[in-house]
Amino acid sequence: MELVFSFVYETLRLNPPVPSQFGRARKDFELSSHDAVFQIKKGEMLCGYQPLVMQDPKIFENPEDFVYNRFTKEKGGEKLLKYLFWSNGPQSGANGPSASNKQCPARDVVPMTAALFLAYLFQRYDEVAISPSFTTLTKAK
Repeated sequence: MELVFSFVYETLRLNPPVPSQFGRARKDFELSSHDAVFQIKKGEMLCGYQPLVMQDPKIFENPEDFVYNRFTKEKGGEKLLKYLFWSNGPQSGANGPSASNKQCPARDVVPMTAALFLAYLFQRYDEVAISPSFTTLTKAK
């Protein structure tokens, strides 16, 4: 199932279900990027655009490409999970949603449902052929 979850995470990385997120700073803090540090004051609004963030070449090798096994242990992808913020917080975060952590309550449900769907699909069909215009399935015998 590791490869199936990697496929799902890569899909969510390239096509985040919630493309933009926003919030208000609860306290003063510094926000660091690769090349700068920004002073954020309490009460300021912040907005993030996920499709742009998820294609950062300093984090993801070949960020525009769909690499189905990017998040496998073999590729070292477990470390990349902390950069998946599609659910308004890191996918690898140990703490789930709470009053102080406004993460999506379906943070774990969405990948699990998608992985189960894919596993079911691959068990049921012998072949999945993908073309640019249409997807065809060959039913298992």
